[in-house]
Amino acid sequence: MALALGAGSATAAAATNEATPSAASSYAAEAKAVGLSARQAAQLQDRVNARLADIKVPAEQVGYNEIRAKDGSARITLSVPGLAADTSCTYEYLCLWDGANWTGTKLSFTVCAFRNMSDYGFVDRLTSYKNNQTTGTISQFYNWEGTWVYKFGSRAYHTEDSLANTPWNNMIDGIQVC
Repeated sequence: MALALGAGSATAAAATNEATPSAASSYAAEAKAVGLSARQAAQLQDRVNARLADIKVPAEQVGYNEIRAKDGSARITLSVPGLAADTSCTYEYLCLWDGANWTGTKLSFTVCAFRNMSDYGFVDRLTSYKNNQTTGTISQFYNWEGTWVYKFGSRAYHTEDSLANTPWNNMIDGIQVC
């Protein structure tokens, strides 16, 4: 029952998050400006739309490859084939990547709260991260094993790590940000 409700919520969220025609043309222009062909831009837009449909929190597209939670607490930046990965992490953010060495899709959080990665389509996908929150801030990483099980913590300022060769690679399901 919960699965059916979640799928319906995601579908409803996708319907309300579709870009308006003027926004869509603006995103296409952004994609063209970074060197994507019309076909590549359309493929990227399909990935953005699929991600919007997968997200369980209210969100909207705000750039050709970027989605933001409507409350501003999180951003998802999709990787763009042929372009260098966005390895930056804004001050006061915890940034997560699904690729090794800060590559692939990036999920960034700025508000202190527990985050279930399934709400962002990021469950079991964490491979590298940067903790660029205020000095001394600790984020805690959990796996769902019938209950939330603590795996490790990260103390800011600017702690970064790749989990590619650790037991935690593609395992984390929840994070206590801050």
